Amino acid sequence: MTSLLTKLNRAEEAARQQCAELSRQMEELQERMATARRRLERLSIAREELTALEAAAEPADAEPGEAAVAHPHGDAGHVAPETAGHAEVPQKRPALRGLRKDAVVLLASSDEPLRARDVVRALGQQDVRGQVEGMRARLKRLVVDGWLTEREQGLFAIASGVNGFAGEGAPPRTEQGLPVW
Repeated sequence: MTSLLTKLNRAEEAARQQCAELSRQMEELQERMATARRRLERLSIAREELTALEAAAEPADAEPGEAAVAHPHGDAGHVAPETAGHAEVPQKRPALRGLRKDAVVLLASSDEPLRARDVVRALGQQDVRGQVEGMRARLKRLVVDGWLTEREQGLFAIASGVNGFAGEGAPPRTEQGLPVW
């Protein structure tokens, strides 16, 4: 007859093996989730780029010979050479949706410039390299589009003349002055 301690040892070993197997499966699922999130991020950026390229295409009512200069980021924020030196006329900025809009609202309501990692954290995204790099690309695109400025390498702030945008859903702030999302 098997003693109770022997049965307990077998049951404990079986539970330990089950925990090890479940842990291995969790790690595998986390890797798959990270891969899926990176793919989703790349697809999202690709959609934004294609939408911008489509918006920058020549208007249907343009006269022949008046072809619009296609710029990968639209023409917002660019001054034609013949107008250089003149007072800057506010450019029409591309519409914002999704994470681009969230980032602009966040920076419009922030008292100081933020880095891409800070924006990712404040928006409740996972603080991983793919998310941070994707956000950095978005922020740089928002600089080109005229929504943001990059005060120094990697520090992003709302562009002048955009702060009225903060009224569209500015979040409450934390003790550190960062918005709560």
